[in-house]
Amino acid sequence: MFQKVVSKWVAPIVCLAVMAVNANAGSPTSLADDSDQYNAYVYSYVSMVYADGISNVIGDDSLEGEVAILISGFCSDGFFHCFDALVDDDDTLWQDAVDDLELARMWCDTLIVFVEDSQPASVSGQIETLMWYLDIAIANAKDCVPPTRLWRLPLQTSVKRW
Repeated sequence: MFQKVVSKWVAPIVCLAVMAVNANAGSPTSLADDSDQYNAYVYSYVSMVYADGISNVIGDDSLEGEVAILISGFCSDGFFHCFDALVDDDDTLWQDAVDDLELARMWCDTLIVFVEDSQPASVSGQIETLMWYLDIAIANAKDCVPPTRLWRLPLQTSVKRW
């Protein structure tokens, strides 16, 4: 009897409540203020997926594998900084995302040299594609970094006359 009540009434109500909460929460892409934030988030995610795939293909038993895992970690960190910047509405995290994504891009240059002779040409093509996605993510994340004042104009409060 109890199972019938739960399966007929309680479970559907709980399911609908969970769906309603999730629908109102909004995805990170819907929280983006502009196309730069949206593109930085999406392309950093695609970069993370590509980097994970490349590190899985290369493996971890060689120097190339260690560099691929390093790139994957930087891409993952960059994506999660973008994610947190959107969800928490914290614009200061965009610079952290830029830093991590730029490090991943820098290590891609190293990895492409390492895999020249040891991996098939398709791996080099995937790394070049990853570099292209990282370039887009970096450019958009840089546009999301709030401007800072690097210098101040001195205000003269009193003028001395000789």
